[in-house]
Amino acid sequence: MSLYLPSYEKSDPKNYILALKESRSQFSIKDPGQMALRSGTHYKGDTILLKALGHEFSVKHPQGIVKFSREQGLEPHFSLQLIFINYLSRADGEPLTYQFIPYREFPGGDTFNAAFFQSAIQPLAQVFGQNLHNLKVLSSKLGGNVIETACRTEIIFWFLPRVPLKYIVWPGDEEINSQANILFDSSAGGYLHTEDLAAAGAYLTELLVDKAENLTLHEII
Repeated sequence: MSLYLPSYEKSDPKNYILALKESRSQFSIKDPGQMALRSGTHYKGDTILLKALGHEFSVKHPQGIVKFSREQGLEPHFSLQLIFINYLSRADGEPLTYQFIPYREFPGGDTFNAAFFQSAIQPLAQVFGQNLHNLKVLSSKLGGNVIETACRTEIIFWFLPRVPLKYIVWPGDEEINSQANILFDSSAGGYLHTEDLAAAGAYLTELLVDKAENLTLHEII
């Protein structure tokens, strides 16, 4: 499978190096079989196999080293590594409710909602509100499930096996501005901290926006 997510020989964690170290430390002391059971992943040998955004990753236990499963030696962006490790460590195994709620309804979400809107939601409306076709093209490459309604487009992205993100875009016109929102399953707090939920939305939106700027004519058609 060709990679559609950015890959690196070594992704620099920058100012998050201590956070990544702490997350790996917490991950290392957890039972890998239990983590796999609760997170909807698979444990084999010393590795947890995890599917996210249409790609498969391997997470070594106890080291917490994250790699693309089928691309020798390549790893995802450090922010994804951090989110994946935290997801495995935190997963409580609760079933999805399929009741989608806004970010501000999670613990502490109201405090960071303005920043989340600016980094994840606003660019979504600005870039794709007038070009839903491109959003659908990109979504298909990331395992997104498109739901069309009379007035909006919804896309379910499986960011993690038990953390779906619902992206919603209302198209605008000359009189009405485009709008967007990102919703999370109400069970998501049992799998990711509120900060990680924001990081997931910000990462995915930035990825979609960057990819939209580089779509080829062949992809658009």
